[in-house]
Amino acid sequence: MLLAASGVQAHDGRVYVSGTITDNTCSLSPDSENINVAMGAVSQRQFYRAGDGSAWQPFAIDLQNCGSTASGVTVSFSGAGDSRNTDLLALTAGESDASGIGIALYDQNKTLIPLGQESDVVTLSPGQASAHLQFYARYLADGGTVTPGDANASATFILAYE
Repeated sequence: MLLAASGVQAHDGRVYVSGTITDNTCSLSPDSENINVAMGAVSQRQFYRAGDGSAWQPFAIDLQNCGSTASGVTVSFSGAGDSRNTDLLALTAGESDASGIGIALYDQNKTLIPLGQESDVVTLSPGQASAHLQFYARYLADGGTVTPGDANASATFILAYE
């Protein structure tokens, strides 16, 4: 009886890692670490159908100490998405909270930034020491029945540099 034995071979290899350390980011200005946007009181009658919105409320993210090779930055927002329109930020849920609306976030040109997607690139000039990134928030009807109540939410923003 002959038995065939298969040999197990081991090979050694290497991983080569290469890259460059750059100076292309900025620091977040202390006043931009926690941003409060006052939406004000808005009548539920302002929201007749999906897509009806409230007034634009401006807010900004300020950057400082930008690196010498910083050329651009994008911003994305993350948070709980509205159940009827996942591009919108969901309101906190509770007994006294409003429903039928979400919060839409927009760039400086008032173009919607869907949750989880990056904004258009904001160009930074080489050696630019600081930058003011302008955004807007507003309530937007999501197609559900709008009921009055507290209309609060929170999101996290993420900066990505080029």
